[in-house]
Amino acid sequence: MIILPLTATILALILGIITSITDIRENRISNKILLIFGIAGIALTIAQYILKTNIIWGAYFINLTLVVVFSLILYILHIWAAGDSKLLSVLGILLPANYCMLAGNLVPWGVIVVALSFIVSFAYLLFESIWLFITHKGNFSFKNVTKNAKQFFIAYIRNIIYISFALKLENYFAKDWFNNHGWAILGINISLILLISSFDFLKKLPAVITALILSVALSIYTGEWFLSIGRLKYYLLVVIIMLLRLMISEYNYATIPTSEVKKGMILSSFTTMFMSRSRVKGLPGISKEDMRSRLTAEEAEAVIRWGESKNGLKEVQIVRKVPYAIFIFSGLLIYTVIWGISNWR
Repeated sequence: MIILPLTATILALILGIITSITDIRENRISNKILLIFGIAGIALTIAQYILKTNIIWGAYFINLTLVVVFSLILYILHIWAAGDSKLLSVLGILLPANYCMLAGNLVPWGVIVVALSFIVSFAYLLFESIWLFITHKGNFSFKNVTKNAKQFFIAYIRNIIYISFALKLENYFAKDWFNNHGWAILGINISLILLISSFDFLKKLPAVITALILSVALSIYTGEWFLSIGRLKYYLLVVIIMLLRLMISEYNYATIPTSEVKKGMILSSFTTMFMSRSRVKGLPGISKEDMRSRLTAEEAEAVIRWGESKNGLKEVQIVRKVPYAIFIFSGLLIYTVIWGISNWR
């Protein structure tokens, strides 16, 4: 009975559209909407079980577990907000088990959708930064690279160690699958490269040395050293992505009147340093410029009071908000197209 899986897929796409619109317009994803679609997904799943539709239930629940765990990890690590994690989990409930099948093979569709969403969001930020650069609304210069050449080189070596270790693990545990899905491993590894620099603990020397030792030990054990031309493309990709991230970071901020500060905004570290010695009560601490530093309603009001005080600033610098629901939806759309083409043949 194809009507139930088709209905679930259509509902998932509708949910993606609705949450994308509300995230862009209101900077939020409604819990009520997620609850309604989540209940609908559970009801459709139960109906498919009762009617004994042709579904691989083991694959469905394994992928659902992966989606929930993966979304929680990204929330705990402050990569995205709670609403984004809940959205991905509800999509995991809604989407039928058939989504796990790609060209006759079981795939972790949730992980692939997240990887695609990272790539789409990175592409968006890149093109937006290029536009700002063309219109002279930023100050990016390759002098920033040459001036900090030593730090850039150290960061490059660190990233190479991590991505090399990841490639070896992928090759050891899932060589056949990755060999048959080259585009999937490329997308996942691009996401890994983007994520590595987001974790402060991975920048610490003990973590880097541990990864290097484990990587060398795995190479000795397997005989795979990953020096082939096919693997060198990833090492070149690291350089390209690092340069592009450097460019994007120059346009990561916006300046607004202090009176317009609102709940949910993230102040720049530079701005919060000015507040550190203020006597105004309720001000936020030094910003970490991630989801941990989103302003509460009380903190936003305190910042506005600070701006009106003698030592306050009339304008503040905030981290530009990027609504992520639309990128999750874009990743889902891309995967759906790939899934449709692969299974149509």
